[in-house]
Amino acid sequence: MKSVQINIYGGSEVMEINQNTVTPNISSDKVLVSIKAAGVNPVDWKIREGFMKERVPLQFPSTLGMDFSGIIKEVGGQGSPTDFKEGDEVYGQATVLNGGGSGTFAELALANVDSIAPKLKSLSHIEAAALPLVGVSAWQGIVENMNLSGGQKILIHGGAGGIGSIAIQLAKFLRAYVATTISTDDMDFVKK
Repeated sequence: MKSVQINIYGGSEVMEINQNTVTPNISSDKVLVSIKAAGVNPVDWKIREGFMKERVPLQFPSTLGMDFSGIIKEVGGQGSPTDFKEGDEVYGQATVLNGGGSGTFAELALANVDSIAPKLKSLSHIEAAALPLVGVSAWQGIVENMNLSGGQKILIHGGAGGIGSIAIQLAKFLRAYVATTISTDDMDFVKK
């Protein structure tokens, strides 16, 4: 299996394509996914450069990547606590940061069943792979922490960014009045 790995913390020069990565071992609470698309987020370079090593030290070699979309290749053992099955199209996160994922910049990735969801048929794998981190972040901020509801007002900074662009759509869906900050170059994008 091929993957993008690092053997030390550092800049982009430490990334290597490993042609012979060992396929991750599957357990009962995990699925093995054939990756069709992987999302790239700022946290990926922060992990690569070692900004999170005190919180979550990597074991080298380490496969990078967090967000993905793909097709389940294998479901963990008999009696696995999941309704997912081989061949299901899913998206989610499979990072070393959330307890046992294997990284998504690879042909195959190991993901916790509670970190994936069925991929909507209307989304391509590329679109679905772009959603997990930004979608969860927007949801946590607006729904879980703020409890935003119709008629309320919200100011979203960075409305053209990944989280901001999802947060605007979520707040509009909740029928809130939305204001945002953006650069003038992003005005047309955000109005759409």
